[in-house]
Amino acid sequence: MLVRDVFQAKYGKGNELVTLFKEGYRTWGEQINTRILSDASGSFFTVITEMEIENFSAWEKSLSDILSHPDFGDWFARMEPLVVSGSREFYNIE
Repeated sequence: MLVRDVFQAKYGKGNELVTLFKEGYRTWGEQINTRILSDASGSFFTVITEMEIENFSAWEKSLSDILSHPDFGDWFARMEPLVVSGSREFYNIE
């Protein structure tokens, strides 16, 4: 399964958002097959995180682990002013 979180950063804030995600992954522990993508075309300042995971239950556990991390609240408070909007997509890998 592929989980893709798509963020539209505020104008000029894409690089800061990428840096913040890299910091978060170091803090929470790298997820297997996780990557961060930034736009090369299309909507400006788009940042996408992708995670390959075994199934929906494994994703829920991973999310729960991240949300319960003691540093998550502070990290999220730093992310909020950088983001205009976001969405989450789930894909089956065939």
